[in-house]
Formats: sequence, structure tokens, C-alpha cells
Amino acid sequence: MGKRQLAWVAGFVALVVAAAVGYAMVSAAQKRTQQRQVGELVADSTEKLRQALTARADTELVAALDANLKSTRAPRDPQLADAAEQYITSAREIAKRRVEAERLTRQAAASRAALAGHMAHAASRRGDAWMRDALALKKRVESDHFELGITLKALYELLYNLSDAEKRLEPRIGAALLLEPALNDSARQQAQADARRAADELARARNIR
Repeated sequence: MGKRQLAWVAGFVALVVAAAVGYAMVSAAQKRTQQRQVGELVADSTEKLRQALTARADTELVAALDANLKSTRAPRDPQLADAAEQYITSAREIAKRRVEAERLTRQAAASRAALAGHMAHAASRRGDAWMRDALALKKRVESDHFELGITLKALYELLYNLSDAEKRLEPRIGAALLLEPALNDSARQQAQADARRAADELARARNIR
């Protein structure tokens, strides 16, 4: 092989090596960028979850968490993206249950008040129409409390299982970007207390004559 051919081969090899190194550098840079973006989305989702648990949750908060979930993409680090998606999905579902629990709590209270008002009528005014309305109101109270109980139970379970997602994420992004265990514990205790209170209120409503 002549000198010219050797030079051509050497140049080609150098070009291939340079291309490979360049591709590796670009890939590494893309991976770091994607990891940083995922970390920012997790941090923002955690802050929104805190708001849902410590203040009044609303549908806008749920929508923002859903937007974070849809933006969580890291083709260069699919394991991180998958763990982040699990965490943000849990945060969104917790916020959803908080919104639903607050709505159902108000709805159940209104149903109990309507039943109490109806049952306060004197016995002399209680005819067939009154009886039909009373049965309908009692059925509404039962239905509202049933839905509230299911929602509060789901909220408790979602909070309890959030640690599974956190265990996958913590080694990658650190505990500081995730929900504090103390706040999780407090939220679970609150869900249990709300469920007990709702059960007590239903029991009192059942005793209205």
C-alpha cells in the first residue's frame, strides 16, 4: 500500500473517530439537558403537590400537573423519565382526589342539611309526597357519603404508595426535590380523620326522624 493510500486510510479513520467522539459528546450533552429538564418538572410537580395538600386544591392545579406529565421526556435516559412519570402521575391523582374530596364534602353537607330541614316538618304535615321526598333525600345522603368514603380511601392509598415512586427517583435526583415524608404522613392522617368525621356525620343523619 502506497503512502497516498496510507494517508487516505489514516484520514478516513481519523474522520470516523472524530465523528464518533462528536456524536458521543452531543449525546452526553442531550442526556444532561434532558435530565435537568426532568428534574425541574419533578421539582415543580412536588411544589404543586404541596399546594394541593396544604391549601385548597383546584382543577387548574391538576391541569398543571397533567401538563408536567406530558412534558416529561428523556429519550437519552428512559429509566429516569419512567420514574419521573410514575411520581408525577401519583401527584396528579392525589391532587384530583383532593379536589373531588372537597367537592363531595360540601355536597354531602348540603344533602344532610336538606334532609334535616325536610325531617323537621311536624308529623301532621307528613303525607305521601313528604315520605317520597324524605326517601329521596336519604338516598342522596347515602350516595354522597359513599362516594366521599371511596374518594378519601383512594387518597390515603395514593399517598401511601407515593413512596414507591420516590424510592425510584431519589437516587437519581435527590430527596430535596420530592415530597417531605412528614407532609405525606400528615396528609394521610388528615384523610383518615376526614373519613371518620364523614362516617360520624352519616350516622347522625341516619338517626334523624
